[in-house]
Amino acid sequence: MSVTETELKKQVGAGSFKNLYFFYGEESYLTSHYANLVSNKALGNDTLTEFNMHKLDGQTCSVVEIIEAAEALPVMAERKCVLVRDFDIAKLNKEDFNQLIRLVENMPESCVLIFWTVTVEVDVKKNDKWRAFTKAVDKMGVALYFSRKKDDEIVRLLESGASRRGCKLTLSNAKLMLRHCGNDMHILMGELDKLCALADGGEITREMIESCGTVDLEASVFELSKALLKGSYERAYHILGTLFAKREEPIVILAVLSSAYADLYRAKVALASGVRAETLADDFDYRRKEFRLKNAARDCARIPISVLRQSLEVLAEADRRIKSTGMDNRVVLEQTAARLIILLRQGENA
Repeated sequence: MSVTETELKKQVGAGSFKNLYFFYGEESYLTSHYANLVSNKALGNDTLTEFNMHKLDGQTCSVVEIIEAAEALPVMAERKCVLVRDFDIAKLNKEDFNQLIRLVENMPESCVLIFWTVTVEVDVKKNDKWRAFTKAVDKMGVALYFSRKKDDEIVRLLESGASRRGCKLTLSNAKLMLRHCGNDMHILMGELDKLCALADGGEITREMIESCGTVDLEASVFELSKALLKGSYERAYHILGTLFAKREEPIVILAVLSSAYADLYRAKVALASGVRAETLADDFDYRRKEFRLKNAARDCARIPISVLRQSLEVLAEADRRIKSTGMDNRVVLEQTAARLIILLRQGENA
């Protein structure tokens, strides 16, 4: 069912839901926003939401898991929601792909199944599987592509977003936010939340926008490493988006991130040898930076040394790809972040 973003909002507002949705495109903020909006509205005030909201990581789950989740009955409720993030249709073998299409064509009435992408590239023009999947979803439910918002659209969204949060944002200051933060909506909406909290129901001023800047590169990448260690895709990609909007060099981002993982590995080896991580300060020039080793020792406690070793190999591979291939550097870093999280999860489940 071909619908626009406006029509989708009207349907959701009216409580009219399909059993199947696929949100994809350039604007990952909106794919995430509508996946969460539809799932939350579909379940309404269900007191058993935790039982009827099933979230699957598309980079690690199988077609069988998606089918089982979709076909399971809701717990004392009209419907359940299954959300599948970043499931790469193009990588499916023929049998799995056909199984997935059969599910799409025969969705249980008691389930709202939502696929959405943040980092996976969806090419409906060149890839037969993506094209067939999108066509099947569009026939049975809603497949909606989100393109990058134009600057004037973003400005209006910022104005209306401030209003919904009980604050005032003038046109000129909304434009200032755009110039100050870039056009990545993840970043802008995060900044808007921060500014509205600061304004506390009043007007967001120019001074607030200019003083409420983002943190420096090293601090941002440190936060990125923490997000990766927590397995938080959303937080990690938000930070990456912030760094790209600030036009930080990908090779520099990768270098700082690699340094953070080197800290973790060195601290882990020290602890495994029965010595305190801080004793490495002189050997690796951490003088006056001993806190990095102390923090690394804390953060690496639950991570197997084999996972850290593999993580460093992933980072080295990313460095090679950035320096010697024609791949989009943003894609390389986003894929690297995903691989680091997957390695961590596999290590925890081993």
